[in-house]
Amino acid sequence: MALRNPLLIAFAGIAVILAAMLVGPVFSPPEFSWVRHSTSEQAGQLLAGAWIMRAGFVAFGAGTALAAMLDLDRRPLVKIALAVFGLGMIATAVWSNAPILPELPADMHEDWLHSVASGVVGTAFAASCAARLFAPGGNRSDVLAWGGLAVSIALPAAMGAWPEIRGLLQRAMFTYSFVFILREFAPTRS
Repeated sequence: MALRNPLLIAFAGIAVILAAMLVGPVFSPPEFSWVRHSTSEQAGQLLAGAWIMRAGFVAFGAGTALAAMLDLDRRPLVKIALAVFGLGMIATAVWSNAPILPELPADMHEDWLHSVASGVVGTAFAASCAARLFAPGGNRSDVLAWGGLAVSIALPAAMGAWPEIRGLLQRAMFTYSFVFILREFAPTRS
């Protein structure tokens, strides 16, 4: 049954956030650059079209969290971390980043809450990768999980070092998470 298939549920959430990443910039202000601006900035407070990216955050988060709860019997520590990841994604939609346009008013407390939620997302992703490697039943030769740990540390640091391409780097980080999550919910081979 598709409604209880973790892989299909996770895939549906990923499809929606991918669509939001691709279509959303068309409805964003002309100042928005997908190379320079993050998805959080695409969903910024009071910005035209921000609801598109926020819907993507909710879909990706809900899809990942629900899939994790349905698949909790396989690698439960990984799935708990992915459920937290998903809930953090939803929180990034609830609390938005400050707008990229300086003439728009900003709620800096909401911006701070968004940063906290984003931190939860990154930490939970790294935790899911670490659990895949080191939890009981883990596999220390899992190249995708090692790569996820490296991505969760290196790309945020690179985003700080090269702000002119931070949007591109963040989208690369999302793409890596899509691959990791889809692999995590794929049926195991007998």
